[in-house]
Amino acid sequence: MPKLPPWLPLLVLILIAVGCEDQARAAPTVPEPSPPPAALTPPAPEPAPAPVWPAASAPLTVAKVEFPEGFGRKRLYLDAGHGAPGNEGNTSVTCEHEESFTLRAAQELARRLEATGHFQVKLSRKPGQRPSYAERLEEAERWRADLFVSLHSDARGEASWWLWAPDEWCLRNDAAPGYSVLYADDTAEPLLSRRLALARALARRMGEAGFLPYGGEDYVGLYASDLEQPGTFVSRHEPGKRIFVLRKPPMPSVIIETHHALDFEEVARWREERTLEAFAAAVAQGVVDALVPARVSALPTKGVTSR
Repeated sequence: MPKLPPWLPLLVLILIAVGCEDQARAAPTVPEPSPPPAALTPPAPEPAPAPVWPAASAPLTVAKVEFPEGFGRKRLYLDAGHGAPGNEGNTSVTCEHEESFTLRAAQELARRLEATGHFQVKLSRKPGQRPSYAERLEEAERWRADLFVSLHSDARGEASWWLWAPDEWCLRNDAAPGYSVLYADDTAEPLLSRRLALARALARRMGEAGFLPYGGEDYVGLYASDLEQPGTFVSRHEPGKRIFVLRKPPMPSVIIETHHALDFEEVARWREERTLEAFAAAVAQGVVDALVPARVSALPTKGVTSR
């Protein structure tokens, strides 16, 4: 057998290596998958907007009322607005007279306030009674009330008739919901500051509970809004025509317009137990804020503007 030249194995190795390299070059490359176009990627769903009062799903908070040491038991004269001779008040979207609503709301509020053990409440009237406003004020003074709070409902804006029940037509306007707290500034100090402190404290606590402060669009010329606290308004009626329970009481006095009586959803909410509970807690804490000297001094006494 002839002897192989010594360089032949090396040549074979070189040829094998060249062949493997050519094969690697010829192998097709598989591209990596690219992400789908942005247009084909579904956008993340936007969070649903939080429900706003007076929607049925809008939440209310029943706050825990904090009574400072030594607060004692305060006397609150609670006026169920209207119900005076010839004065039934407004008629709601469900054809309920305001005097009926305020009596029911005042009874519920009185019961809850007294249950705290820190309030003694006197109602201005009971079912079947129709005392005048002068009689109510005289009673509050004789009783030595610390505060005078009058409950009402409001009727705002342009309304239209709707059929609430068979053969029962009522006015309706769902465009102006919300509460307002009213006071008068036609008095001297220190009563003026105490009125303002009470109005602001009640409005603030109602807002914190989840109630909607009214913006005052229909109050132009009648009330001026407070720059410091939404939902607070000062009377701008002509002198001598300002509301009796705002200008006459010698103790701090306010009117709480609890809601818009022509708004169907808001009227429905004010029949709920949760609403009454949240309202009572807000009033209780607002009164504490207004009566405790340290809290009163912390509240500003300026910031009212005309609308």
